[in-house]
Amino acid sequence: MTDAAVAPDVSPKNAVDRTVVAISKVLSVGYALSIAVTIYDVSSDVLHAPTIWVYDVVTTAIAVAFLFGGSYALQRREHIQITALYDQYPARAKLICDAISYAGTLIYFLVFAWLSWRLARDSVLDWEVGGSAWGQPTPVVVKVSMLLGSLLIIAQGFANLRAVLRALGGIPPVVLVAFAAAIVFAVYLAAMLGSDGGLAWFRPLDWVAGGDFSPGIGTISLLMLAAFVVLIFGLGMPIGFATGLVAVIFCVAFRDIDALSIITFRTYGFVNSYVLLSVPMFLLMAAILDKSGVAHDLYDALKIWSGRLPGGVGMMTLIAASIMAAMTGIIGGEVILLGLVALPQMLRLGYDSKLAIGIVCAGGSLGVMIPPSLVLVFYGLTTSVSIGDLFLASTIPGLMMAGIYIAYVLIRCAINPKLGPPAPPEVYNIPLSRKLAALKKVILPLFIIFSVLGSIYSGLSSVSEAAALGVAGVIVAAAIRGTLGWAMLRDSIYTTMSTCGLLIWLTIGANAMVGVYNLLGGISYLKAIMTGLPLDPIGVILVMMLILLVLGCFMDWFSIMLLTMPIFAPTVQALGYDLIWFGVLFNIVMQVGYLSPPFGQAAFYLKSVTPPEISLNHIFVSLLPFIALQVVALAIVLFIPDVAMWLPRMLG
Repeated sequence: MTDAAVAPDVSPKNAVDRTVVAISKVLSVGYALSIAVTIYDVSSDVLHAPTIWVYDVVTTAIAVAFLFGGSYALQRREHIQITALYDQYPARAKLICDAISYAGTLIYFLVFAWLSWRLARDSVLDWEVGGSAWGQPTPVVVKVSMLLGSLLIIAQGFANLRAVLRALGGIPPVVLVAFAAAIVFAVYLAAMLGSDGGLAWFRPLDWVAGGDFSPGIGTISLLMLAAFVVLIFGLGMPIGFATGLVAVIFCVAFRDIDALSIITFRTYGFVNSYVLLSVPMFLLMAAILDKSGVAHDLYDALKIWSGRLPGGVGMMTLIAASIMAAMTGIIGGEVILLGLVALPQMLRLGYDSKLAIGIVCAGGSLGVMIPPSLVLVFYGLTTSVSIGDLFLASTIPGLMMAGIYIAYVLIRCAINPKLGPPAPPEVYNIPLSRKLAALKKVILPLFIIFSVLGSIYSGLSSVSEAAALGVAGVIVAAAIRGTLGWAMLRDSIYTTMSTCGLLIWLTIGANAMVGVYNLLGGISYLKAIMTGLPLDPIGVILVMMLILLVLGCFMDWFSIMLLTMPIFAPTVQALGYDLIWFGVLFNIVMQVGYLSPPFGQAAFYLKSVTPPEISLNHIFVSLLPFIALQVVALAIVLFIPDVAMWLPRMLG
């Protein structure tokens, strides 16, 4: 996790960079096309004129953009990494780690490209079409895009590796070519050996062990964990590529290369999902809100209602944060926005710096809990449960958590008003007519919330369709405010393209590792361990929560979810618990991890916009009381499940 204050130079430096950027920018138009087509589909349903082609057009457009976005994210150096150890290395050691990481990335993607080639070739030769009435060639387009997208990542990876090798001492290009040829030959040889099942006798570890090497699944699990830790913590390798490389290595070592076809099969099934449309839409909403100034107006409108109440500005900050969370479901941008707008205001009023920092980070983290939450979207995709039900179940706990924060701030400031002095007269001592007029700035955010959540809960649209309506609502709000422009929309779409690329390829890598681990018997092994613990079912759930809390201190929510849910979800069901309820628990724990040292992302986001005198350690210390409040909320939902499940049951 790189400090947001240090942005790498991502300007195109060579022909590969320019090609990747050009292709990605052209294909990013697919997101705009998806919005327009989806809104048309919603309006057609309202007019009782349903379409038969929208589903295929939208899924194809976003799948192609997703698959090509990985190379764009690689060019922009935006793939998720954990660089705590890496940042401590000397410059040359960092370059060596980069070289190894890029080499490993190339191995993974050369295998992926070979597997995609076989899949795409068969699809084209058979001219595979979709199952709808108009027989569109969606499978052909998506599978060919899997091949071309991986080849583009390979080209970008080679370009980055070449730059690293030059920095290491001008290693001649012939060495790079020889290295590439060796990798390609190795993949080709393995493919030929495995084409008739002949690879079954090939076990590299047998040679090392001097005989038959058949470790149990417990040993394999430890080896996979060790390899994963070395790659992501030791080398700082992007997590999505590290998981894919681990999958390739362990499948070849303990199974056979033909079994690797599970990677491309799982990839096709994942990217060809209509509900994934909501991901770029929510990200695009957040990007436009950040650039349009709508959220800034919201805070200004609520601030003047803080009155003479000690802690009043902090309370209004948390209310504004709750409304912003309900607009986007994205947390990083919200922390940065509150850090730029609310934190200086509270510090100027004399607020205790620790309290003000805690308010900003805890308020910004509400985007995890309050729908529409991107965490809930991916949890629903991973566990195959209703995202709409997840939104309903998370609503009351999310509002409860905001209420707990507000109560804590008001109680502390009532006991010691010096911690949060009342706003000065010029802030609150204004005519009621002006205060009411300021509330006009709240109308646009409420309009955006209604366009998303209102359309879902009313049954007008699905989550994906509501996300598209939300983007339309944000665009209308920006137009009314007068900040809508082509440059803003263009930059927002480009940002969405890159972010989606890193998220999707992170998912593909994790799916690959989980799929291979499942083939080796790992999922069943861990499920048997969890269900066999000498504990009551609620005790097993507590163990899961503890594991998630520990992982949250070191990894981002996305990686944790993809690595744990294939194991935890079937275990939860075997214990007789509801996955919707468990999803709310998971959400709360991920919110705890968002604040927890040593790698709490909220602290790094806020540090990027705070004055130099506010250190990272000071930020983490400030977050400790709010982490305790999150644990209280976790305990409430854990032991009183109706807090989460009442609303879904009531609304059916």
